[in-house]
Amino acid sequence: MSISNSNSSTGIPGLLNQSRTYVRVHPSQDGGAFSAPERELLNFIDSVAMLIGSGSTHILTELWLDELACMDCIPEPNSRDWRMVSLAPLATLASKLISLQLRVL
Repeated sequence: MSISNSNSSTGIPGLLNQSRTYVRVHPSQDGGAFSAPERELLNFIDSVAMLIGSGSTHILTELWLDELACMDCIPEPNSRDWRMVSLAPLATLASKLISLQLRVL
């Protein structure tokens, strides 16, 4: 998925225009019902949606899955290294948001 700078609902500006209402993506923190990859994806979405709004979950899911697809070495299913998958989409998102903010100034 590419992130555009237009005002479409599929780009970063669309994320910024979403409601700031926060809704948890998953109900429990015990992680018993989810595998490590699912838990990391849900934690990523949950954390970022809390900051930019729950209407962004589809785009955040695509960002995370795109990063996973680009990885040379995917962590083992039960590995704690799944957090590394979340770092790149966080950096991409932060970079895009900063560049948009600079354009507004």
